[in-house]
This record gives sequence, structure tokens and C-alpha cells, in this order.
Amino acid sequence: MDRISLLPEDLILKILSSVPTKFSVTTSLLSKRWCYLWKHVPKLLFYLGHSDSQRASRLVHTFLLLNKAPVLESMHLSLGQNGSSIDIDTWTRVAISRSVRNLLYFRFSATLRLPRSLYTCETLVTLTLIAAIIVDVPLTNICFPSLKALILLFVDFLSDEIVSSLLCGCPVLTELNVSRFSNARVKTFTVFVPSLQCLTIIDIKKGSQAQGDDVGFVIKAPSLNSLTIYSEFSWFCSLVKMPYLVKANVKLPHGDSKKFKGCLTSAKHLSLCLQPPLDPSHIGVFDQLVSLNLCTCSLDWCGLILRHTPKLRVLRFVLFRANVSPKIVNIIKKCRMSYGDSITQWEQTSHVPQCLISSLKTVEWIDYQGRESEKKTVMYFLKNSTQLKKVSIRSLASINLNEKHKMLLELASAQRISSECRLLFT
Repeated sequence: MDRISLLPEDLILKILSSVPTKFSVTTSLLSKRWCYLWKHVPKLLFYLGHSDSQRASRLVHTFLLLNKAPVLESMHLSLGQNGSSIDIDTWTRVAISRSVRNLLYFRFSATLRLPRSLYTCETLVTLTLIAAIIVDVPLTNICFPSLKALILLFVDFLSDEIVSSLLCGCPVLTELNVSRFSNARVKTFTVFVPSLQCLTIIDIKKGSQAQGDDVGFVIKAPSLNSLTIYSEFSWFCSLVKMPYLVKANVKLPHGDSKKFKGCLTSAKHLSLCLQPPLDPSHIGVFDQLVSLNLCTCSLDWCGLILRHTPKLRVLRFVLFRANVSPKIVNIIKKCRMSYGDSITQWEQTSHVPQCLISSLKTVEWIDYQGRESEKKTVMYFLKNSTQLKKVSIRSLASINLNEKHKMLLELASAQRISSECRLLFT
């Protein structure tokens, strides 16, 4: 017996929504019950290649006209470089007339002209643009009254002003995800969105061209509670204070602390990969911070940060990787960073940071190599953290068992001021 046909219709429609539309149509051959189910699927996924684009365009147009879902939940268009602008215009207009909520366009390294009616769509909640050069964007009369999420993955616009106009037309936007290459046409990316709560910026270096002083971001989003900044090249960054910030994830190749003066201090969870120069006067006091991830290339920051985190409970040393979705990770290369071996100044101070005395419970080290600076750092925490409950060390996978055993013996014999501290080594 066909068990799937016994499922409720709404569950079958949900299953059909997860596959490309051309496959959901073929289910009409299964039985009489399935004959028309595909017409009620509220999510349409179209993948148009480079071959036989005219036939593919006709099929997409037919599917859109035959679809009978009360509301078009989403339409995803993966377009070939030769796709017709007229077709894109028509499909988008049909989707808008069907009160579409989510739109995705993917057009690899080609121009994409969207209809003017899209820029005033009242029902659109999520708009995703991938790998396209967006042209003919109106500078005025842009209004997305319902748009909550805007995802721009390696999308380029023809000028800085277009970006500003686009974002100004999103009065209720709460999530903005921007990934771009260093050779983008937009130099100063201005984010002036008072309603914004989650911002992700990924900048990937492409080629060897030098960056100008005008390349960077101006971020005026005081309602942010989540911020991720990952850059492979140096640029300027202008920020305002973000009193509601809960989580921040920052990786820059040159850690000029002036860029973040007082802007991140409200965060409860912080990940940092910033290299010198350091300036204590620009750090501020992280009086809400309970969890800190510190990149192993930024060990010089450790003592400075600890003196300004009186409530810190969890400290992790990791090789920094941007906290971004797998979709972006599949597009960009993994972070490649130099590994510093200099950390002596902060640990030799006679003044033990307040958090080690009153709050620090857990210290973790990912990809531990047993270097002298690493060993001294771990021993410092064992010796001075009176509230410490757990020190967890995960050694680098390539280290052999004999070396791991030697590292374990060295750390196990270290002095521990906390009688409740457990040492875990893997």
C-alpha cells in the first residue's frame, strides 16, 4: 500500500514544497489523488540552466498560472546568464499579485533587472539576492512595509546611494545579511536602519588590488542585538553605541580598537579576532559579558579584555571562524590566519583580574598544540582562578598520542587554586 498517500494533504504539500517544482509536477502521475496536488503547493523552486532557456521559461510561466495556492509563500528563481529580463519581470509580477512572502533570485555574475513593482511590494517578508549585479534600482519611492529579512550574498549595486535608498525603504527590517567581495562597486556600505536587530557582514578579499580609504561600512543600528563582522582585508568601520547588543562576533585583520570604542560593551556573548595595535582607553568595560571566545592569534588581547570583564564565566580559545550559515560557508574559503606565539606580558602582572577571583567557571581551548605560550596561559588560569570548575583542552587532531600524553601530564601536574576544578583533555 502507498503509505505516503495516507498522509494528511497539508503534510504532503509541505513535502512537495521542499523539492524543485518540476519534480513536484511529476507526482501527478502517481494516482488520481496526486493529479492536482502539485497545483496547490505554496512554494515554487525553479532552476533554469543555460540550455533550452525558451522551453524552461514557458514551463515556469505555465506553472505560475496553474498554481492555485491561496497565498504564494515563496518563489525561488535560479537563473541562467541568458535568462530574459522580460520573463523575470513577468514572473515577479505574477508572484506579487499572489501576495508572495519570500523571494529569492540567484543569477551568477550577470545583471539582474527587477520590476519597479517589486520595490513597493506590500507582502514581501524576505528578499534574497545572490551573485548578481542589480541594475535599474529606483532611488526614490522604495517601500517594503513588511520586509523583515534582506539577504545580499555577493550582490553588487552600481553606487553607494542605491544601497542607502534600498535600506531606507525597509522601515521594519530586523535582519540584514551582507556578503561581498573586495572589488565591489559599492565602497561605503551605509546601514542606517533603526529597526535592525541582526546584522551579518562578510567581506572576502578577491585579487591583490589595494583598498582605498573609502572602503568600509557605516553602521547606525542602535537596536542591534546580534552583530557579526568578518573581513579578510582592512577597511574603515563607523559604529554607534548598541545598548541592546547581546551577541557580537568580530574578525578583522588589523584590530584597531578605536573602531569599536564603547560600541560592544553591552554584549553578553563575544567572539573576537583582533590583532594589535591595542589601546586600553578604547576598550570600555564589558560589565554584562559572561562568555568570551578569543582567537588564538589574538592572545595579546587576553589580559586586556580580562581586566574589563568583571562577570565573565566562560572563556574559550579557538581558531576563529565566522558564525555564518552553511550557505555562505560553501561559497567562501575557510579563514586562514597566522598563529601567534607571543603571550607573556599580561600573565606576569601581580594584579589578578577580578573575573578570575569571582566569576570564571570554565576555560576551554580548541586545537591546543602544547606551545610554551599556550601551556603558560592554561597554567595561569589553573593557578589564579578561584571559582574555576572545568578546564577543557581539545588537542589538535594531527598531534600523535605520545605528544598528547606528555601535554596531559604537564597540565595535570600544574597547581590548581580551586579544589573543584576538573581537567578534561582530549
